[in-house]
Amino acid sequence: MVSFRTSMACAAIIIATATFAVAAEPVHVMVSNDDGIDAPGLEAIVAILAADPAYRVTVVAPKHQQSVSGHGLVTRTEIEVVEHAPVAGCRAWSVDGTPATVARIGLTALLVDDLPDLIVSGINRGENDGLGAWTSGTVAVAREGALAGIPAVAVSLQLDWSDPKPDFAAASRWAKPVIDAVRIEGLPTGVYLNVNLPLAPTAAGGYRVTRMGLDPSEEARYVLAKVDSDGTRWYSSRWKPPLETEPGGDSHAMNGGWVTVTPLGLDLTADEAFPLLEQFRLVPPVAAESAVSE
Repeated sequence: MVSFRTSMACAAIIIATATFAVAAEPVHVMVSNDDGIDAPGLEAIVAILAADPAYRVTVVAPKHQQSVSGHGLVTRTEIEVVEHAPVAGCRAWSVDGTPATVARIGLTALLVDDLPDLIVSGINRGENDGLGAWTSGTVAVAREGALAGIPAVAVSLQLDWSDPKPDFAAASRWAKPVIDAVRIEGLPTGVYLNVNLPLAPTAAGGYRVTRMGLDPSEEARYVLAKVDSDGTRWYSSRWKPPLETEPGGDSHAMNGGWVTVTPLGLDLTADEAFPLLEQFRLVPPVAAESAVSE
C-alpha cells in the first residue's frame, strides 16, 4: 500500500515536473480511445496537448464506440482505415476495429515511419478504476503502448450517467500534468499509467498515487432478457460499482475526490504463489510406449 506521505510526494513531483521547459523537438504523441473518434473526451485531450508546443499530435481512434472491449484484437478480417477530418486541428485516422487493434495498426502501419514517443488514451466517458481496467478498451490502448516499449497513459473520467455533458475540459487540465511528467521522466519498461478523474474534476482535491483496487463489483453478470418461441435465449449485461472500497486503492481515492495515478504492468506473474507451487508433487506422465509394454 502506498502511504499518504509517499502519495502526496509523488503527486507533488508530477505537478512540479510539468513546469520545466521542454526539449526543442516536440514530442510526437498518438492519441486514441475506446469511445470513438468523434467522442468529446478525445477532442478535449487532443486540444490541450496540441495547444502546447511541446507536443505534436496524431489521432488514431476507433470508427465507432468500442467500450468494454478489453484487449481484443481483430485478426480474421480486413480492417477499414480512413483519414478522418482533423480533430482539434490535428491529423486523424479512423479505424474500424477494437481499441487494441486500432493502437496496433497505428504503431505497426500508419505511423511505422514516424513512431510516437508517447501514447495517450481517452479521455474516457466513465471511470476505468479497479477491476474495470481488465475490460477497458481505454486501458488496452495504453497496454499496447507498453507492449511496444512506448510510455503510455490511459485517462478516464468518473461518470454521472444523468449528466449529458461531462466536464472533459476540466478533466483534460488535470490529466495534462501527468502526461507532461511522463513526457519528461518516462516510465519503467513494461509499465503504463491508468489515470482516473473524480466525478467533479473542478473540485478535485489533488493527485494520489494508488494501487489498483480489487474491490468486487456489487453486480457483474448477465441476466435472461427474453426467450424466443424457438427456444433461443437472449441475455443482457448488468453491472454496478463496488459498494465498499478498500483504502489505498484507486476506487477509494477517486470516490474521495482525488485524481488517481495507478501504475500497471505487463507481468501478470503471481509471485506470492511460488511457495505453494513449489510444494506441488508434479510427477511426469508415464510414456505411452512404457505403459503398453507393461
